[in-house]
Amino acid sequence: MTSEISFKIINIEGDGCHALIKAKFNHSKIGYLILDTGASKSVFDMELVSPLVELIEVNKENIKSSGISEGFLHNKVGILPELKIGKLNIEKSTVILLDLSHINALYAQFSKKKIWGLLGGDFFKDYKAKINYKNKKITLNF
Repeated sequence: MTSEISFKIINIEGDGCHALIKAKFNHSKIGYLILDTGASKSVFDMELVSPLVELIEVNKENIKSSGISEGFLHNKVGILPELKIGKLNIEKSTVILLDLSHINALYAQFSKKKIWGLLGGDFFKDYKAKINYKNKKITLNF
């Protein structure tokens, strides 16, 4: 199946921008995700998403998260019952939770939308994503 989903472009810091896509968490909560083509893994905001997941214990040596800042970031891992993006419905997925408060602080200057997470290379690869900035659409295959 293929799903074509519209996204919004949010201009930040002069000539920079991010693409944002709407998602539904656990059948009810609406949140926005950044299409982050520079991230190797998808991550979700610890404050916003952790109340929706069942936290699990994992070997922290197997899951490391780093950003553009120096060092590794503190993270948690959980099972998210449902994430829906367009027609794509992902059930019982293992998610990495990070403190994304610095991203939401930045976004507060440019948009009223809260960032619930970043979709990274793992997501784009798994769903054979094609991002069309001209038409502001992402196509997912599943």
